[in-house]
Amino acid sequence: MPVMFDGSPGPARMKADRPGAQTPDRPYPQYKPVEEVCIMATAHSPRSGITVKVTKYADRPFLTMYYDCPESGRRVPRTTKQTTEKGARKVAAQWEAELNEGRYSPVAGCSWEVFRDRFMQDHLAGLAEATYAAYATALNAFETICRPKRPADVTTERLAHFQRELRRQRKSASTISCYLRHIKAALNWAVTNKMLAASRLPTFDMPKRVKGTSRAKGRAITTEEFERMMTKVADGLAAPLRSKRDKPTDKPKRKFTFAPEVLAERRRKAAAAAPSWQRLLRGLWLSGLRLGESLDLSWDEPDHIRVDLSGRRPMLVILAECEKGRQDRLLPITPDFAAFLEETPEADRTGPVFRPVSLDGEVVTAHNAGKRISRMGKLAGVKVSDRQGKVKFASAHDLRRAFGFRWSTRVMPAVLKELMRHEDISTTMEYYVGQNAEGVADAIWAAAERINTSVNTPTPAGGM
Repeated sequence: MPVMFDGSPGPARMKADRPGAQTPDRPYPQYKPVEEVCIMATAHSPRSGITVKVTKYADRPFLTMYYDCPESGRRVPRTTKQTTEKGARKVAAQWEAELNEGRYSPVAGCSWEVFRDRFMQDHLAGLAEATYAAYATALNAFETICRPKRPADVTTERLAHFQRELRRQRKSASTISCYLRHIKAALNWAVTNKMLAASRLPTFDMPKRVKGTSRAKGRAITTEEFERMMTKVADGLAAPLRSKRDKPTDKPKRKFTFAPEVLAERRRKAAAAAPSWQRLLRGLWLSGLRLGESLDLSWDEPDHIRVDLSGRRPMLVILAECEKGRQDRLLPITPDFAAFLEETPEADRTGPVFRPVSLDGEVVTAHNAGKRISRMGKLAGVKVSDRQGKVKFASAHDLRRAFGFRWSTRVMPAVLKELMRHEDISTTMEYYVGQNAEGVADAIWAAAERINTSVNTPTPAGGM
């Protein structure tokens, strides 16, 4: 192995059997060492500290340049295609500048960890938290099932196996499509940033849905079902929650129970916390807000979704960073939700509108609130979906669906679109307009009864 002028070893030989290679009985031929090019990166460099060095092997026509990758620890050699020291210095300086300014990333040897870390930090850092979480969920699922070591390991065959495993876990077609879209976007970013060769980009088809089937994961619950959920609030707070979602297994599930004295204490605390949760459920039922939006709703905090009752009509002031649509907007409040808000005395209209608390009296996060509301729906027996043996009980979003269905029979689709804050009216039409078969049937029969009454009513004497 050649030794540089400062005593450091040169790049490792790529093939030991090439002519002139070093073996125990044949030492390296003589070579002429060449001074390394050492131009340190600038302070703003994202990959600062990479130094490209140049050396000369007697058995090679061109001088060789190389650097030690700080991410993988591997030594990366490259030919300068130059025979003179001056020309090699110039090429090495250009390559070092590209490395330190982030304009070059080696396709070969990039690990999956390095790719994911750079993708999450460089591409997703400025996006919404929900978008960041969606990408993280998709990549976590792929890593758990396929265990890739490099971006190039994401092949068409592995993605097909990924889809099969997700179906075995009874994931819906919408969930599988969402995962694949996020993985595809991440791989396209890898190609753009030279971390994956374009020729290695896998091709695959998205899962297809049976024509005419709904993409909704739940349904609008009825008034009777909502009232049943309200009666199960305390029980839902006292019941235990599993930290992880149950995985498909043939083993019988073991029911978890508390000791009698612990359960009695939990029920006492749940009864004290129940009113704050019942108020939240009523607010979701009347407002149509998403769960995270309802917990962000405030009376007077300007950096949150804020209630404005000072105008001619009550409004919600929504900032772009506080909602899914990422738009600043004013949202009209329906009369029943406005009456609900006005029940709060003016002296108490400060801070968050909804304050659901845990058994310990602490304000809960949106994630934990969603799990608790789903438990209330399960205890109330409100089943909203049963596909392929996978039962789903009422959740917080089903209260939003109920709001949309109620108002779909009262206002035009264009008004409902604004009320639900859908980006495209096709979403409103698909999920809400024309989907309430029971409501349509009631309207038809009521109209028929009015017609029959009009026909059978005798005409007054002297009438035309």
